[in-house]
Amino acid sequence: MFESVRRHQRIFLGVILLLIIPSFVVVGAWDIIAPGGGANTVAKVGKREITLQQWEQSHQRAIEQVRAQLGGRIDPAILDSTASRLSTLNDLVTQQVLFAAAVDLKVRVTDEQMRRAIASIPAVQKNGQFDMALYQQALKAQGLTAEGFEQRVRADMLTEILPASIAGSSMASRSVARRLAQLSAETRSVRIKKFAVAEFASAVKVSDAEIEEFYKTNAAQFQTQEELDIAIVAFAKPGSADMVEQFSNLVYEQSDTLDPAAKKVGLPVHTVKSVRRSGPTVIAPPEVLRALSDQKFMTALFSSDTIVNRRNTEAIEIGPGLLASARVIAHRPSAPVALASVKAQIERTIRDRKSSELASQAAESALKEFASSKALPAGTMAARSLGRADAQKQSSELPAEVLQAVFTAELKSLPATVSVPASNRNNAAWLVVVESAQVPAADAQVVKDQVGRYYQILEQSAARDTLDRWVELQRASIGVKTYPEKLAKSESR
Repeated sequence: MFESVRRHQRIFLGVILLLIIPSFVVVGAWDIIAPGGGANTVAKVGKREITLQQWEQSHQRAIEQVRAQLGGRIDPAILDSTASRLSTLNDLVTQQVLFAAAVDLKVRVTDEQMRRAIASIPAVQKNGQFDMALYQQALKAQGLTAEGFEQRVRADMLTEILPASIAGSSMASRSVARRLAQLSAETRSVRIKKFAVAEFASAVKVSDAEIEEFYKTNAAQFQTQEELDIAIVAFAKPGSADMVEQFSNLVYEQSDTLDPAAKKVGLPVHTVKSVRRSGPTVIAPPEVLRALSDQKFMTALFSSDTIVNRRNTEAIEIGPGLLASARVIAHRPSAPVALASVKAQIERTIRDRKSSELASQAAESALKEFASSKALPAGTMAARSLGRADAQKQSSELPAEVLQAVFTAELKSLPATVSVPASNRNNAAWLVVVESAQVPAADAQVVKDQVGRYYQILEQSAARDTLDRWVELQRASIGVKTYPEKLAKSESR
């Protein structure tokens, strides 16, 4: 979570000055410089507050960053889980705690350090050198003064200095690293028997009563998706604040049509059909697709006020420099799919489940038989040697579950056995018999080659653990109170 000061500043400040994230404030650190109040408090760190608005901005940025890393091919609602909401809040609290601790410990960022951080931003460089004209231009575009921006830089740097110092005080064990290197080079000789699920399908019977019961029990699976046909205007904001205000006012004041607002900004009203909560599945202009990928916009679009009353959504900022408003033309709520339409699908599902259960039972029976008689079942593969490195590879012959079972089997006595139940991924159950295991000596070359890598892993783990423990102590000392119930999803947000 905490990278080096210089690397963090280059990314953070570069993004600000390139206008990708307008009016970005380091939530937590900046709030201590300019503390805010208000009733919508989601956390308190000492006497300082984190507001719902600050949390929403940070959470939305986090979701957008993850979606961007995944190429935008994921429903934002999946990322907006209870766990992710709490994670965002915890990150903001940690930032507050770090800044408060830095102030209390009188940590200082010198003017020279701050100037070097700003000068290293590519957006304010010309021919690799800091350019004052570009710097002033960027500040003006954001409505910032040099003094105000420098305060933000200094505040953000303060939250990075302590973590780096504290994490650097941790220690790792080279003997543990050597042992891990030995285990990583371990090999095991195994025999494996596969019980293919398909071999048991002929023994499975599925009744109509079972199909009907499955249909009733899993009714939520057999629903058509809710869909909207919409009219939408996506508006790239110009430098004129008046135009933005007029667009926003028109979509609100004339809420039964988008035509006046579209005419004012000289843009067409696009019609998009079959819009689902999961996001765009249609061909549309890029700015429209961006709107339909935005969580806040989709929440407003599927709100009861928009669907039932057929009013325009408010003008929602879906990204830097881009506003959008839409209204519902038609609404098709989700509805049950007739049993006749999905009967064959349900029958296959039940048949596959029962076949998997029979395959798993056969693998377990073979394990018990081997334990008593030491006789391997017919069709068992010839003995083969597998290394732990093989468990990290994709294999069409041996799935990950089987390779994992090979190296998690307890070797109290040999041969050791374990059965792997069938799953949807491998369509088979397995019997694994580990006949022997070989671990290289501590001075073996294969171990020496890996000690450095494992020592580095241990160092990083120890650093994270040290920092986490220190932050927890600071939280207790400063006093932290969170209000996670205020993070619940709401149609109003």
